[in-house]
Amino acid sequence: MGDIVNDIKTRLDIVQVISQYVQLKKAGRNYKGLSPFNSEKTPSFVVSPEKQIFHCFSSGKGGDIFTFIQEFEGVSFPEALQILADQSGIKISNIDKFYKKEAKSEKDEYYKAHDLACEFFEKQLWDSKEGEKVLEYLHKRGVTDETIKSFRVGFSPDEYDALYPILNKKGIAKKVILNSGLAASKGIGGDQIYDKFRSRLMFPIIDYMGRICGFGGRALKKDQDPKYLNSPENPIYNKSKVLYGLYEAKQSIKEKDQVVFVEGYFDVIMPHQDGVKNVVATSGTALSSDQIRLIKRLTSNVVTCFDSDSAGFEATKRGYFLFNEQGITVKTLSGLGVKDPADFVKERPGEFAGIVAKATDFLGFYIDKLVTENDISGFEGRNNVLKEVLPVIKVMSPAMKDFYVREFASKLKLNERAFYDEINSFALPKDHPAKEESGANQYANKITTEEIILALALKYPNLYKEIGGVIDENCFKETEKTIYKGLANQYNSLRMDLNEWDFSDFSAEVKEKIDVLCLYAEDNYDEFGHEILELEIAKLTGKLTKERRKKQLADVEESILKAEKDGDKEKLMKFLKDQQELISN
Repeated sequence: MGDIVNDIKTRLDIVQVISQYVQLKKAGRNYKGLSPFNSEKTPSFVVSPEKQIFHCFSSGKGGDIFTFIQEFEGVSFPEALQILADQSGIKISNIDKFYKKEAKSEKDEYYKAHDLACEFFEKQLWDSKEGEKVLEYLHKRGVTDETIKSFRVGFSPDEYDALYPILNKKGIAKKVILNSGLAASKGIGGDQIYDKFRSRLMFPIIDYMGRICGFGGRALKKDQDPKYLNSPENPIYNKSKVLYGLYEAKQSIKEKDQVVFVEGYFDVIMPHQDGVKNVVATSGTALSSDQIRLIKRLTSNVVTCFDSDSAGFEATKRGYFLFNEQGITVKTLSGLGVKDPADFVKERPGEFAGIVAKATDFLGFYIDKLVTENDISGFEGRNNVLKEVLPVIKVMSPAMKDFYVREFASKLKLNERAFYDEINSFALPKDHPAKEESGANQYANKITTEEIILALALKYPNLYKEIGGVIDENCFKETEKTIYKGLANQYNSLRMDLNEWDFSDFSAEVKEKIDVLCLYAEDNYDEFGHEILELEIAKLTGKLTKERRKKQLADVEESILKAEKDGDKEKLMKFLKDQQELISN
């Protein structure tokens, strides 16, 4: 196994692997990005190309490329091995042997069921008599054969049990088929199994890694209800964590540094066919913070293109608040008229990219819409606009707030000072999107003062003399204490000849901690000169000494109270003396 792992690590650079999931920017010798594990506005996720490791200082998670895939994808080590082997071009002929110590994942059978179902739907579209009519329908919608095959669009026949027996014969468990929503049961004891998707155009929903995890089935008959039938949530499909078309679009999103949000399957497929490939859809569900985090890894620029009706506008507005919470810039399309992107592309091929390029700032668009729809010459009209505007302005940064207060005040002919008073007194309602799912990040694993001091000593050995005589090993927890004692021994034996530390005698676990601490020092202090670093060490050791004395004083005061309660005068006098010494030092 070691050979395969090393071969994969040799072929894959950690920055390239993680860049598929997280938008990374060069920061000195390392790369930084927003945590893929927490919601945050200030990047705490660091990747070291030199050490081939990552560490998230907000969640405490870190490791190599295999650890990252396991954490991000929620998969076992053998699954991560297979994913990275596929990326590196290495074939693993006996992957099953890696599962010996782990039970075969239930998810594997779900993925297999969806793959087989997709193949069945594709075959029905291309090889059946009924499929010919469905192909005609697709061609009338303007979809080419190449696009149909690229998105693996299929057709579910109008038969009671065409798919179920095939899956059953291939060894897929009844429970998996039913839970996937590919079939349903009725009758006493649920012994009558029938296909759930019948006479529908089938759109496979593909996750970030390119695996089919669900389906969207569009009705092909006028009286068919519902119009869209989607897979239920199951072990591999969570609709709030998947975006339709993202797998096909992610490379283009990174290249263009922009994503276009639309509503339906055809609205993704047709622009893609027209050359605009950075398009995704929410698969019939309200936009979620998980979906936004998927996008945030690739870009901070969004263009919304929802329907022009009131529901579509409300979706755009709600999306704005959620995007804004993640620091994402939002523009919106206003040049399609009443057409959706699919119809627009069919009627005016080659023009959609130009419309996207002319997307306008959402808030400017919003202001104009409000002013147009309300009579602002009277109090009631102005008040209606203010009710809409205040929640938007309230969540802005100070710089944005200043700009848009002027914009709104000018158009509404209001005094800017009065406008600010209204904003300051306004409270967001509990169900406001800016409050929903915002989940302020809790830095439970934030690095401690002791760890920062140790990180600086590890990274810059010549700083050790600044801490050696100021703090002792008792300031540190077990792992940090081991490191500190090791550094102290080396310093005492080498003194002026010390240019770098020797970590060879440390255990693998301790070396991992050393790597993380060095990564922190590189990320935060690499551009500072020696004098600044000495001042920083002095500040940190002073802070640590103060914190330690405060803790010792609290412990002594507690002991004093106990001695008084117990009537132990001897102990009381001792603790009072200790208290005086701590206060005077």
